[in-house]
Amino acid sequence: MKIIIFAAGVAVGYVIGSRAGRGAYEDLRRKWHGFTESDTVQHMKGDVKDFAGRAAADVGDRVSETVSKVTEKASAKIDEVTGKSGNGSATASPAS
Repeated sequence: MKIIIFAAGVAVGYVIGSRAGRGAYEDLRRKWHGFTESDTVQHMKGDVKDFAGRAAADVGDRVSETVSKVTEKASAKIDEVTGKSGNGSATASPAS
């Protein structure tokens, strides 16, 4: 059933596309290019890029803090299980 729907979509797209011709395609392309190059879109693109940069830095800081906390807890748990009064290092080998 999905194949029939897909084939029908391809057929409709082909018919519509062939009737519109190259001119309609070029017109649509020019309009899209004009839209994407407009000052408003370029301004918004810059704002989104700045926001994404700030958000990425914030997420990176939060991940770093979380990794530090987990490492400290894991180190404490390892020390507790092995009976060592460790130096805070999670790299201590429990099998001695």
